[in-house]
Amino acid sequence: MKGRTTLSKRLIIYFLTVMIIPFVIFVSSYLITGRETLSKVLDDQAEVMIASDAESMRAVIEEYRHKSYLVSSNALIRSALLNGVQPEGDDARAIYEQLYSIMSGDTYLAALSVVSSDGNVRMSTHTFPEKYDLRTHSNSWDETNILSLADRSTYRDKQWFISIMDHRTENGHQVAFSLLRRIDTLGFAIIDIYMDALPDDLGGNGFFSDMILIDTKVYQACSLIHTQNYGSFSEFPALQNKGNITVRPIPNTDLVIAGVISIDVAETSLNSTLLTLSISLAVGIAISVLLTLLFSRSISKRFRIINSGMKRFEQGDFTTKLETTGIYEFDSLSIAFNIMVKRIESLIARQREEEAKTAEAERKVLESQMNPHFLFNTLSTIKALARLHGEDQIYTIAVRLGKLLRYSVNNHRSDDTVKESLELVESYLMIQRIRFGDRLTYSIACPEELMETKIPRLIIQPLAENAVIHGLEGKTGEWNLMIDVSEKDDHIIIKVQDNGMGFDSPPDFESLMENGHTGLYNIRRRLELRYRDDFSFDIKSEKGRGTTISLRIPQRGEL
Repeated sequence: MKGRTTLSKRLIIYFLTVMIIPFVIFVSSYLITGRETLSKVLDDQAEVMIASDAESMRAVIEEYRHKSYLVSSNALIRSALLNGVQPEGDDARAIYEQLYSIMSGDTYLAALSVVSSDGNVRMSTHTFPEKYDLRTHSNSWDETNILSLADRSTYRDKQWFISIMDHRTENGHQVAFSLLRRIDTLGFAIIDIYMDALPDDLGGNGFFSDMILIDTKVYQACSLIHTQNYGSFSEFPALQNKGNITVRPIPNTDLVIAGVISIDVAETSLNSTLLTLSISLAVGIAISVLLTLLFSRSISKRFRIINSGMKRFEQGDFTTKLETTGIYEFDSLSIAFNIMVKRIESLIARQREEEAKTAEAERKVLESQMNPHFLFNTLSTIKALARLHGEDQIYTIAVRLGKLLRYSVNNHRSDDTVKESLELVESYLMIQRIRFGDRLTYSIACPEELMETKIPRLIIQPLAENAVIHGLEGKTGEWNLMIDVSEKDDHIIIKVQDNGMGFDSPPDFESLMENGHTGLYNIRRRLELRYRDDFSFDIKSEKGRGTTISLRIPQRGEL
């Protein structure tokens, strides 16, 4: 059995060993090998410090990379980008609350900006940067703009990446580097990280004369100490002398951090340091014995407190909380322990909540399976009663309404044939004709060879519905509605014309929602997302004489 000793005795031995042995080794090595030893010692020390600095930079990047992920996955933000309209009022307030919540009070260390792919939606925790405004900047001429890098082949397939090329001063802070994350095809989240966000001890507290951040993708560099220095490698002569620098890649990035070692300064100070160390060694030995006794008692006491709290937790007391003591290491253990306890409590509560939500979801699924079946059965009953009592109009409405309902419930395809779309719109118009009588007349024309051509779902019926609601219902006299489908230059032409109220000037795309034409807005937006520039959406109208809407989309062939 090994002999036991007290913590105080061990600490005294360790203190003396730590003080004496490094001093003897250091002096002997310096006297024997001189500059070569010094160079190696500095290199070793530099390797340790550069590894620490690389890890510190990785932690900073990882923190903001995670924040960018939270932005890209936020439902409110994605909804705003999908709508393509700058949010206002309560919608804007809710989104900005999300942005500030994600940044967690770090707005003095970094700026978060969100922009849609077309530039119509722009949000930022600070003043929105002009250079990120895609409406006025193509960015192809500005190589420092991270949005221009997103279009390059080097970064095109990356979900997120970092650029160190932009060193502008924004909101009173100098940008150290920027992080961009794609939000699918909807837009981008850009976080400009300020110099203030970098660790204070970067550079080994003065050990390195310069710290250089290098982007291996675009061969650019910037100084993290002398922040006015940035650009190509020619701006950094120290990078040409490999003997004076030590480098370390930053994990999970294309960045490398390089520390520049100043050997001349170290040599000058080393000689005076030797004398100081000799004097300090004698004094330190005496003091260390006294401090060791005090320190060992303090440590033992705190170990007992931590051990007691862990035992209470082990016995199932989840209210256990360790108090801080003022010593960093012990406080870190106490805080980590307290966080662990809270997380366990949170996980238990979350599990219970998820079980409740799962049960609720299962209930709603059963309801959703029963409701359509009930509606179809009810319509069938109405049809049977209408036919039994000779109510032809009620029978027709029930049949047509059943088709409309079955189409919306059972058809989950993104495309329909022209024939299916025209049958749907005819069902709608027949119901309206029964409702308004002979006042409403309509015609539907389509060549037989186009009937099996595929077109997007629900683009003709909403046009007819829009014509009836906004064009015809407010008009006196006869209502005429014409639907025509034709082919020209491998494109399908769909024309919906009415003799309704009309308007002085057709609304532009942005004002369709404001004027109540949500159907027109949704159709145009869907066509824009699917066909980009290979379609047209034209509105011609004259006050009191009617409106004509023409769609031109690529022909997709038969189903």
